[in-house]
Amino acid sequence: MLYQYHCACCNKVVESTDKECPYCGSQHIRSPYGWWIFCLVGCLAVVMVFKTVHFYIQTHEDDTPTQKSIFDVLNTNDKKTES
Repeated sequence: MLYQYHCACCNKVVESTDKECPYCGSQHIRSPYGWWIFCLVGCLAVVMVFKTVHFYIQTHEDDTPTQKSIFDVLNTNDKKTES
């Protein structure tokens, strides 16, 4: 079977109900799902960071001031003097 519990000491396959390894007596049994949970939590964290940055950029995009060129300033002054 692909998903098996292993002893952390001797790396032998043990039953999921065993509290200690029958071969070496170690009480540290590794779960086959630890790596998958780590990957799932890591992917979730990456998605949350990406969406937070995306949201921040979208909300602060309108706050950036635009610099007027010298021609825009002169044209507005010309329009004010003509009126």
